[in-house]
Amino acid sequence: MVYDVFLNKIKTGMEQALGKEYELSLHRITKNNGLILDGLCISKDKNPVAPAIYLNNCYHQYLKGCSLEEITQELLELYRSNEVLPTIHPARLSDYSAMKSRTACRLINTAANETLLQDMPHIPWNDLSIVFYLFLQENDTGIMTAGIHTSHLNTWGISQDELFQAAISNVSRLFPPSITSMDCILEDLTGTVPDLNRQAMTPFYVLSNTCGINGAICMLYPDVLKHFSEGIERDVLILPSSIHEVLLLPDEEDISYDELSQMVAQINASEVLPQDRLSNQIYRYSRRSDSIEIVSSCMLPLN
Repeated sequence: MVYDVFLNKIKTGMEQALGKEYELSLHRITKNNGLILDGLCISKDKNPVAPAIYLNNCYHQYLKGCSLEEITQELLELYRSNEVLPTIHPARLSDYSAMKSRTACRLINTAANETLLQDMPHIPWNDLSIVFYLFLQENDTGIMTAGIHTSHLNTWGISQDELFQAAISNVSRLFPPSITSMDCILEDLTGTVPDLNRQAMTPFYVLSNTCGINGAICMLYPDVLKHFSEGIERDVLILPSSIHEVLLLPDEEDISYDELSQMVAQINASEVLPQDRLSNQIYRYSRRSDSIEIVSSCMLPLN
């Protein structure tokens, strides 16, 4: 069965299983770093919040022998487990005062998202861009968000700077920062107490937020890196592990920024999902200027 026929059969099967009170539609959705996914959007009782279930991996399951009935049942169970959605009246979506507390922001790579950024308010930051979204709901399976587009700013009648001020305040409150040493993480994973000699040689720390999603933005939270650098009495190197987290490393005289950049590029290419990659560059937080700048000269593209 060809892919397009498969998508429509899944849609039809879900429509029959859910009933007439649901509206289903197929959409091609552009995600981070140019990834395009086929989403099945499901709306109940004309609720403007319609979650998308991505079907690309489902087709791979089908090619490996899973039946349409099995896949449809899995999708139904997935939807049912997340069916309780925030109810937002369409009029509230047009009211910035009602949506202001739900605005948030994250970091993505600028060059890898040129098409996506054409229709989204964004603030350039080094080789990255700050983009905005609405935080709708959080549950055991993750968070539900909706991207903020230029049309939202026009409807709300606000500036990009106003949006940023609200979003950075909200995101630092909703998703507080978390800094953990790499050795503590390894200890949790293995149950083994780190070797003190190795610990002295690998003083990496992981900076993310408490939910572990879109946590790279934490390096822009007010005073987070300032307080960390004061604690270690060093400037701080920042290695972009993914859009969800970054690694922190005390800056030392014998560290090669370009070698670190090559290491990050290799890890991005081999270990990080394409949609989660952030950058191949290395950044440094300066205590003197209280600012972050790129210190590597990596020219390798992200994808």
